[in-house]
Amino acid sequence: MVLPEGMSPGSSPPARDATLDIAKALAIILIVVGHVWRALEPAGLVQDPLLTPVDGVIYMAHLSVFAFTAGLFVAGGMRRDGPWHYARARTVTFLWLYTLWSTLQLLMKMAVGSVVNDPVSPVELLRIWEPKEQFWFFGWLTLMMLLAAAARPWISRRAAAVTLGAAAVGSLAVWGLNWNVLGGEGLALTVFFFAGVVLTGRRLLGWMQGLRVVPVLLVLVVGGAVWVVLGATLLGTPPTAYGSLRTVSSVALGVVGSSAGVVAVLAVSWLLARRSAGMRWLAWIGERSLVVFVAHVFFTASTRIALSAVGVDSLGVHVVVPTLAGVVGPLVLYVVALRLRQDWVFEAPRWLRRLTRADRSPAPRP
Repeated sequence: MVLPEGMSPGSSPPARDATLDIAKALAIILIVVGHVWRALEPAGLVQDPLLTPVDGVIYMAHLSVFAFTAGLFVAGGMRRDGPWHYARARTVTFLWLYTLWSTLQLLMKMAVGSVVNDPVSPVELLRIWEPKEQFWFFGWLTLMMLLAAAARPWISRRAAAVTLGAAAVGSLAVWGLNWNVLGGEGLALTVFFFAGVVLTGRRLLGWMQGLRVVPVLLVLVVGGAVWVVLGATLLGTPPTAYGSLRTVSSVALGVVGSSAGVVAVLAVSWLLARRSAGMRWLAWIGERSLVVFVAHVFFTASTRIALSAVGVDSLGVHVVVPTLAGVVGPLVLYVVALRLRQDWVFEAPRWLRRLTRADRSPAPRP
């Protein structure tokens, strides 16, 4: 979901290597699968001993990948536009999308009533301080942008070390925990975000150019195994879930498992990117992961309801078909919106950007 520099739904990283776009595509697909999977429990289609291990594996890494890729191009953007202008422009976009799409999703649930797994009441629209379902991520991203503008870890090695150290301590303190206030969920992901800010996308992609297939395969096997084992057994606590079960050792193992998941996803992405044209479609999805993120629940929920209405009770069908709908549906909506010149559906409208001076381009700052 996380977009580099320009932050528009169709933008690409300033590099020819498709690795990071493919990583975002894999992560957004895991996001969709995770939401599809969790919706199957109240629908009575899956339960333990299968439910929790699969959920643990998904939540161990998918958001960490997004957090890491979110930070990779922040330093370059803030150097170019100025830290506070860059942060303001992104905040306007994030809060617009949060308000628009969370409202639409809540209205959809109110319209269909008891057909959805978790019906909501109109009062939910008034509790603007409470994060709305998956859209809490926008509140977290807004907070990260503001912290990055204040810390500016790119100005010196000392600033980078202090910022990354503080992010690590803070993440460990809240690992697995969430608070029902906008900006209070997902705080354990902070260390991954600032790891990306300090590393930078340009440096990471440059380093990846020198990799070889066999070592990457080895990293994938080891990292993937650590990720899956620690997630499936919940010996490690995922960064944004199962906080009630956390212990000192489970947090430590959770950091290991989540980091291994990020490395494994990057390894898979690097290998797929080497196939260049054959994986261009996957990179295209990654470039538009924001689009999938904001709209996928409309398509996954409606598809699951339709499958149940016609009597389909196959677990495999209820995972695969809604997932496909949740990825493809938003992308079709995106293409239609562009054709109709309705850009405001997936980015802050021009009047709001002008009002907040988010379109102004100040001189670059060191």
